[in-house]
Amino acid sequence: MRIVIVEDEPKTKEGLINIITKFTDNEICGIASDGQEGIKLIKEKKPDLIISDIQMPGMDGLTMLGRLEEEGIMFYALILTGYSSFDYVRTALHLGVIDYVLKPVDIENFISVLTETKAKILKEKMEKINSVQLIWSLMTCEQEEKEPLKHQLSNLLQANEKMQVTLFLIKPDSLDQETVGEMIHCVKEKMNSLCVMNYHVVHLSFDYGILVLIVDTEKNAHLNNMFSVHILPGLNAIGGCYCSYTSILGLNYLEEAIMELKELFQYTFVYDRGVILDKAMVEKLEFTPIDYPVDLENRIRKEILNGNYEKALKTGKKFKETIIESKGSPELIREYTARFSSGIYNMAKEYDTRSEPKLIFHYFINNIIESKTKSELIQNYENILHTILSGKDEQMDIDNLTVLKVINFIRENYSKDITLTEAAGLVGVTPEYLSKLFNQKINVNFVVFLRNFRISMAKRMLLSGKYRIQEVAEQVGFKDPKYFNKVFKSVCGISPSEYKKVI
Repeated sequence: MRIVIVEDEPKTKEGLINIITKFTDNEICGIASDGQEGIKLIKEKKPDLIISDIQMPGMDGLTMLGRLEEEGIMFYALILTGYSSFDYVRTALHLGVIDYVLKPVDIENFISVLTETKAKILKEKMEKINSVQLIWSLMTCEQEEKEPLKHQLSNLLQANEKMQVTLFLIKPDSLDQETVGEMIHCVKEKMNSLCVMNYHVVHLSFDYGILVLIVDTEKNAHLNNMFSVHILPGLNAIGGCYCSYTSILGLNYLEEAIMELKELFQYTFVYDRGVILDKAMVEKLEFTPIDYPVDLENRIRKEILNGNYEKALKTGKKFKETIIESKGSPELIREYTARFSSGIYNMAKEYDTRSEPKLIFHYFINNIIESKTKSELIQNYENILHTILSGKDEQMDIDNLTVLKVINFIRENYSKDITLTEAAGLVGVTPEYLSKLFNQKINVNFVVFLRNFRISMAKRMLLSGKYRIQEVAEQVGFKDPKYFNKVFKSVCGISPSEYKKVI
């Protein structure tokens, strides 16, 4: 237990330190001499217990505890009081004080009270903790802490080793916390209306998704079908998502099951949206070997060289039919599509003086690589094909080009201060029009897109393990690390430090 001592008398202070360090296994994480100093220290150290004198010069102990309560800071406190100050104890007990110790401090009595106080705090914390907190803790804690947490979670959920537990993992498309909140509300509302018993909904993180855990599946029959028919369509209507499913006996292998559910998401490329993925479905998959179509690349390069864009578009369509719509593995299809698109771009760049492809190519190619379904890949491929091979005399959609220019500007300058006004000036439109345009074309406004892009880059940097959180904040355009933490948590649901633990 971590303790902060707030005491002005040197002898009492020294006595407390000696008793705690010699006769208990508790840690003194801070010492203050008055209430004002105590508040600052308590906010910084976040101790498990505050041991404070009542009467001190400056701000007294009761005023300090009252201020902490006013600011909404949760605390457990043990107060020191003399016989003459005993009337103050009644006031103190209304401020979350667990117990008191009379001065001068008796060693045996103090150790006894401290031991009882520790037991009360642990009991109260255990009673307060819920399934959501336990599952999250299990995913983020150190290895040696996992077994006690599994045992605690099993007791709380009343799930023994022979009881079937059903798990669904929902991966939202959106990084927006509000969208995730709507999806969680949708799941709970549907579960209640369908009379599903003993279910728990946990937002793990944006890399994992939303976990739905249902204990004692035998009392909740046909869950997979129910989820597919009654819940998944509603989730996709909110913002688009993917879903995977499994079941386990007890909770001993909960972590492994969650990892398995996450890995299933790579097969959304084959099954597309609206399908709940499970291990049995994936095991039945058979991929056909495919080779990169060098002949089609040579042909389309020749057609671009000759300026025959109509024939080049037909060859591009042939690639889609041969490779993208094949039964090859998702990894190879994405890789070959990105490679083929790069070949088209490089040839067009060499023989076409238009500047648009240079501005938007990286945006398009990134979309190809990150396409989660085959239909998304086809759409992204056709976008780049049309953009590059539309013909010199065909004018591109001005609004699309405007948005893409701004996106490219953000990609190259996200670490700097970027404003809507600056971006609008770059493309020669008003800030209001640009904001409206973003909403029309990519379903988010400029500010949200910029925020999400920066957080996306921050996640990549955190994942690399090479940077401290403050360095990440600076490199993605946040001068204030505290504000970065706040924005990161609003987007991802967890703090940057928690995200590093999960990954």
